[in-house]
Amino acid sequence: MLANPGSTAPADEARRQRVRQREIEYNAVLAEVCTLYVQCRFDGNAVFNYPFQPMHVSTRDYFHPSLEGQRVLAEVSWNAGPFAG
Repeated sequence: MLANPGSTAPADEARRQRVRQREIEYNAVLAEVCTLYVQCRFDGNAVFNYPFQPMHVSTRDYFHPSLEGQRVLAEVSWNAGPFAG
């Protein structure tokens, strides 16, 4: 997925779309299975749908969240959770 991250070549775009589609499929399964367990909490795709920006990604490895990215992840997760409000 991370090969040629700035490329807009059709093969690179297609690969990223395949990864995105797989994530959508995984999230659908998580949502479905979570309904089977009373203690399970699903964020309703809140994190997946958040419009992350380049500043949310670490410049050390360009994969993990930066400090700001971690803060945003925590905020989005908390606000989608059972204790928000």
